[in-house]
Amino acid sequence: MDDYPNNSLLVTVDWLKQCLGDPQIRILDVRASDPRLPIGYRMGHIPGAIALDPTRDFFVFAHGAPELAPPEKIAQALAQRGIAEDTLVVIYDEWTGQLAALTYWAMRYAGHQHARVLHGGWAMWRNSNSPTTRDVPPVVSAEYQPHEKEEARATAEWIRANSERSDVLLLDVRTADEFRMGHIPGAVNLPYDSALDLRTQTFKDTSELQRLLAGVGVTPDKEIVTYCAAGSRSAHMFTTLELLGYARVRNYDGSMTDWYHRRGLPID
Repeated sequence: MDDYPNNSLLVTVDWLKQCLGDPQIRILDVRASDPRLPIGYRMGHIPGAIALDPTRDFFVFAHGAPELAPPEKIAQALAQRGIAEDTLVVIYDEWTGQLAALTYWAMRYAGHQHARVLHGGWAMWRNSNSPTTRDVPPVVSAEYQPHEKEEARATAEWIRANSERSDVLLLDVRTADEFRMGHIPGAVNLPYDSALDLRTQTFKDTSELQRLLAGVGVTPDKEIVTYCAAGSRSAHMFTTLELLGYARVRNYDGSMTDWYHRRGLPID
């Protein structure tokens, strides 16, 4: 694995193999809401892993669309899975995908400091002939007090108030076609999956990622706001930027779904 500036955000298959059974580590299988894998967890998972559906457990339905739940609800979902504030949590989905990134971002927003993503996900785990199981581990609930990290999240109001700042950059991570159909004024475009090696579904190396980002003006001195259609692709880019050590990154989880539904907001 490449030596990323914030390398501790990722864990490798080999590292996780050595840690199976460690009571200080919780593994979250977040494939539940992947429509391609409706029974993925029940058909097999990493030993000790607990299922979590971020689109259900971390979101509420409000104003006609899913909306990020308050930190207290996120904390409750984590506590029910035996996760406390100081628990090291390893998150995985099918690859290094949107669901793992969405879970990572929501946990960061709730103030969790010890969230990690399995690089390559379930596919990498299976391809390395690592152990799997259908057994559901017993879980003892924990206590969890959230510490909201407001600076990890952007809202439409925040964007309207801050988008004219010279140090703020809006990064639209949808496809180029989606971007051309309409975007928030001033945004630049870089599809989220530009960060991935499409063959292995793992992150590209540091130099390539920095080159791609710099090409659209995304530099570490700026406060970057990521957005997409509904917040999951932008959570992936949020994770990419944190991996590269960017200090000021926000995910606009409402994204264009929220922006379109608000009357009077400009669209280019």
